[in-house]
Amino acid sequence: MTLPEHAICSLMIAQLGVRDRLGAKGVVCVTLAGISPDLDTASRLFGDEYFWALHHALGHSVLSIAALSALIAAMDCWLGRLQPYGFLFRWCLIAAAVHCLTDAVYWWGIQAMWPFASTEFCYNVIEYLDLIVLGIWLLSATALYFFPLQSFRIATTALALFTVYVLLRAVLPEPTGLFKLIAGGWMYAAPQGTPVLDWW
Repeated sequence: MTLPEHAICSLMIAQLGVRDRLGAKGVVCVTLAGISPDLDTASRLFGDEYFWALHHALGHSVLSIAALSALIAAMDCWLGRLQPYGFLFRWCLIAAAVHCLTDAVYWWGIQAMWPFASTEFCYNVIEYLDLIVLGIWLLSATALYFFPLQSFRIATTALALFTVYVLLRAVLPEPTGLFKLIAGGWMYAAPQGTPVLDWW
């Protein structure tokens, strides 16, 4: 998923147990933890070869997400005066793990056992920049903004819709025609030289 999609997904996760107990600071903490595995994108600063070797490995391994979640939860407990640490750490770890799991359903796998093994978990179920996935997250974020008191219901609905969509895509034939275009094919139909798309 894209970084904004990961952020919204993590925001939804935070509505399930953190928002009511720790408020906005807790939500921000869990959302940061949910996008933290993508810190390994910084490897691109050293060249494309490092990016392709380290992105979805360096920040997406079990060790990395445990360390990042522990650090983010500790910083938030210290700076934001949030307690208990164990509760916050668990939710940060869930958000970071979901980040990795959702990345694995795309065509670019994750190396969960890095640096001990380079085995890649890749399910290649949905296409990057799938407009249906984007729609689920944008609609849920909009609903959360306008109806904050319904946060738990909105979050569970958004997460359930995403899960059902991924499962359906896993068992149904490859999309064709207009559905293929909406489900990510538009990216390949865009003219060469389109800003942002060439980067991906």
